Amino acid sequence: MSAWPSQRTSLSTWRRGLGLAGGLNLLLVPFLGAMLFVRVLNDDRSAPDSRHSGSLNLSGVIAVLFILLAVGLLLRRRRGMVPTVVAGVWLCVWTAIALNTSGASTETLREGVREVSVLALAVIVYNARGAVNVPTAARLVQLIGFAPAILALYQLATHTGKLVANNIRANGTFAHPNSAAMFFAIAATASLWLYLDSGKRRSDALLVTLFAAALVATFSIDGLLTLAAMLVTFGALHTGSFRVKLVPCAIAAAVVLVFFATPLGSQRVAGESSTSLAAADRGETTSSLDTRLYRWKTLLPEWEKSPVVGRGLGTTTTTESTAKNRLNYLLPHNEYLRYLVETGVVGLMILLASLTMLILRFFRMRKIDGTLGAGTLNAPALGLAVIAGCLVNSLADNTLLNSPTCYAAALIVVAALSLPGIATKRAPIPRAV
Repeated sequence: MSAWPSQRTSLSTWRRGLGLAGGLNLLLVPFLGAMLFVRVLNDDRSAPDSRHSGSLNLSGVIAVLFILLAVGLLLRRRRGMVPTVVAGVWLCVWTAIALNTSGASTETLREGVREVSVLALAVIVYNARGAVNVPTAARLVQLIGFAPAILALYQLATHTGKLVANNIRANGTFAHPNSAAMFFAIAATASLWLYLDSGKRRSDALLVTLFAAALVATFSIDGLLTLAAMLVTFGALHTGSFRVKLVPCAIAAAVVLVFFATPLGSQRVAGESSTSLAAADRGETTSSLDTRLYRWKTLLPEWEKSPVVGRGLGTTTTTESTAKNRLNYLLPHNEYLRYLVETGVVGLMILLASLTMLILRFFRMRKIDGTLGAGTLNAPALGLAVIAGCLVNSLADNTLLNSPTCYAAALIVVAALSLPGIATKRAPIPRAV
């Protein structure tokens, strides 16, 4: 009889814990939605030289909130502790190298804190115990991308937006049209997944059209190629019939044709195709590709100063301008080269190895796709499509330097990665006695 009180106490404690977790999960999605919505609306309000400032602005406050919430959830639920610690140590080591290279300052810490906030959002989603599942993550991306997409179309119609290389291009609420295009590519792909695998709602089809049109309005060639890569990857990995697989590919082809049919789109493609390697080598930048080629050339000597471990996170974006390199204040426009300069061969190899493990994990998940519960069909294919888009976009853009893009990608990828039932599908089923 003496055992009964302790059993009742344990049951009561379990129920209280479950109620607390359920209440936290109910508040978590609105909190993430509100913070991400504010962050996207605030993206274009930062000063052009904000990367060279150590002041704490609204974006920094949101990043700190994500970090604090992630620490609390991780200590309480302890899901993904090992990979989180490894990633955190990786970021701390190369932030410390940046401090050694550029000196201790809040400006030097800026990039490290920003990337930790992306890791923090991933930890929050992974420890949410299904509160932020794949459909919810996709809805959040739709929600926070709707207003910027509408604004981008308005900018296209009124010939407003951001002046980039003598061209007026829509940017929505984002800091740059290329950043907007990358976000719209993720939103369009997530909306297509919702349409094909979560009920074929007409609203999702309309949102695919909206985000694709907003991407075209940015006239971003990088964004166009990114969306095409995402949709083709999603179509190729989709488990549906061949006709269903063709739908993403057909949408990608239609978007490309519309882009080429617009005057500015065709003009941009013609301008980039006339790039002269000799002119870029002399620093005579007449197109965005010229600028990229020249920027990449000037970054290589920076890498040679510390080829093994690099110069630290953020050092490529805070280097002071010199007479020999008038483009120093422009961003690298290549994430592979940026991480090579900032983290050296060692850091880049660790990063690529981790990415390879993540991709292999998704391919293993595809083998049990469709048996993981409601709303999960082809979720691994969606995760792989977003990763493929990031890999393509990183070849010629600052993909991971834009926080809203990183947050959106982390939402989708980690929600797909933390699908319930992965562990139980691998475990043997015990025989009845």
